[in-house]
Amino acid sequence: MKNSKPERKIGWRTLAATLVCLAGGGGLFTAQAIDAAAPAKPAYLAAFPNFAPKLTPQMPGDVDIALKTQLEHAKKFSEVQREFDLYSWQMFLALNWPTNSQGVAAPKLTDTRFGQPHWTLWHNSSAIFQTDGARPAACGVSPKARTLVLFRGDLAKPVSKGLAPFSAQATANADPRATRFLGVLSAVGELNAANLGDDIDQAFSGPMIDQNGEFVYYEIMIDPNEVGYLCDNSLYNINGQVAFTKAGGKVSMPVGTPDQDWSGSFELKFAWRILKPGKDDFTRFYTSPALVMDPGPDGRPLERKVTVGLVGMHIGHKTKTSPQWIWSTFEQVDNLDVDAVAHPRLSPSFVDPNCPMCAVNQLPQKVKGVYPRIPTQAWRGIPIPGDKVALNRQAQAALKAQDSVWQYYQLIDTQWPTDPSAPPAPWNGGLPNAIGNKPGGNPTPVFLTNITMETYFQKGNQVACNGEELPDGQDCPASGPAQPPVWNSVLNNQGKPVTPGINTLTFQTESCMGCHSSAGVWTAYDPKSGKGKQSGQLTADFSWLLSQKASYEK
Repeated sequence: MKNSKPERKIGWRTLAATLVCLAGGGGLFTAQAIDAAAPAKPAYLAAFPNFAPKLTPQMPGDVDIALKTQLEHAKKFSEVQREFDLYSWQMFLALNWPTNSQGVAAPKLTDTRFGQPHWTLWHNSSAIFQTDGARPAACGVSPKARTLVLFRGDLAKPVSKGLAPFSAQATANADPRATRFLGVLSAVGELNAANLGDDIDQAFSGPMIDQNGEFVYYEIMIDPNEVGYLCDNSLYNINGQVAFTKAGGKVSMPVGTPDQDWSGSFELKFAWRILKPGKDDFTRFYTSPALVMDPGPDGRPLERKVTVGLVGMHIGHKTKTSPQWIWSTFEQVDNLDVDAVAHPRLSPSFVDPNCPMCAVNQLPQKVKGVYPRIPTQAWRGIPIPGDKVALNRQAQAALKAQDSVWQYYQLIDTQWPTDPSAPPAPWNGGLPNAIGNKPGGNPTPVFLTNITMETYFQKGNQVACNGEELPDGQDCPASGPAQPPVWNSVLNNQGKPVTPGINTLTFQTESCMGCHSSAGVWTAYDPKSGKGKQSGQLTADFSWLLSQKASYEK
C-alpha cells in the first residue's frame, strides 16, 4: 500500500527518520504537580569535566549556560563538547530513572521495584497521531493531567497504519507502563507487518534483523510539553496542519531552560530486539514484556507475546542554547562487538563475527513479498570518538558500582548547534557547508547515527548531493562533471567554499539535525485522492512526525 506523501526532491539522507516522538496515552489520567525548580548548580557537573559518580534524577531543561559561555570564551571547545556529552548522560539516566505513578523518582537508580522509567509516563506517538486522525484523549485534559499517562485507551486502535489493533484479551490486563506495544519495523517511516510486501516510497526504509533472525521494533515517545503544543494548535492530524498553515501559523515547539527542570520539548525513539532464553544474556539489557505484531511465515501480521531488550535510544531536546535541538544517541554495548575472552558465550546482536566477507548495511530483499529472516550485518561508518569512549568508561564504572543494568549502554555522541543564528547553507553554495551546515546552526559533529536506526544510511563515499537540501526537480547526481572530483583535507582547510561541489565524491553517513531540518507540515490535502502538499525545510521545527505520522480525519 503506497502512502500518499508528495514527492520531495531532496538528498536521500534527508528522507529519513522520525526521530520525533509523540506520545501516547488516552483515557484515564492522574494529575500530579511535579516540582520543576532546578538547583543553581546541576549535580551532574560536580566533577566536570569528568563524570560525577553521585547519580541523581534531576533533568535540567538545558546545559549550564554560564559554564558553556565561560568555556567558549576560553576557546576550550573540546570541553564545551564534554559539557553536552555529560548532559546527554544526565538525560539518559533521568529519563530511565525508576519513577512511580505519581511522578516521584526513586531514591536510587537501581530501585526498579519503585516504578518504571520516567519516560513511560509520557505519550506514545500512536496515541497522539492516531491512524484515523481523531483528536487524542490527551487534548481533552488539563496540562497537569498530561504529565502522567497511566492508561492507554488508544490501544483499541492500531499502533501503525494498516495493522489490526492488538487483541482485547492481550491488552485487558497489560500495564501500559510496564509493557511495550510494538508494530513498527523500520526506524524510517511506517513499515510494519501489514505493508512489508508493498512498494515503499521512502528510500532506505527497511527492517533490521538481528542474529537470531528476529525483527527489530521501534517506538516513538514525546513529553507532555510538546503534546500540549500539538493539542493547542491541532497539529495531530492533517486537517489541523492544513488549517494551521493556511492561517499563517509557524511551528515552534516549547523551549527548555536550565532553571526549569523537564522544560522544553523532548522526543525519544527506541529500538527493541526480541530476546531469547538460552541465546541472549537478559542481564545485559533493559528488558520489558511486549506485545508485537510480527510478520508470520506468510508475511501476515501475527500477534506475539515476547520479552524485548533495549538496543538503541535517541534523545532529541529543544532548548534555549540549541533551537536546532540537542541530539543524543545511545546503544547497548553488545550491538556490534563483544569481548570473547571475558564473555565467551556472548555474541554481537547485529554482526556475525564469522563472516568477515558479509556485505554490510544492506537493505533486506523481499522474496514473494516476504522478507527472509536473514540477519543484518551492521557496520558503524564513524567509530565512537575517543573522548566519548573515555567518558563512557567513567559512567559505566559508576553504574557498575551500583549494579545497574545501564552499565551496558554507551553514548555514541551528542550533536548540537555551535552557532544557532547561522542560516542553512544553500545546496549549491559549495562544500563543505552545503553538507556540513545544511540545517543551519553549524552543527557539531557534522554526522551522528545510531546503528540500530540509521543502519542503511551509513554508505561512506558517495556524491555530495546525497547530503544536500536539493530543490524540487534537481537530479542527483546532477548533469556535468564532478568539480572538484574528490573532497580532501586541503580543500576542506582552505577556509572558503568550493563550488559547485554537487557531484563531488565525499564521505557521508547521516546527521540527526540535517535530516530533521528537512521535515515539513501538511499545507494542502485532497481526501478523495489521498494526495497533498507539504512545506519545506525548517517548517516543522525538526519534527518528522507531523508529516510522517499524521492522518486525515474523515
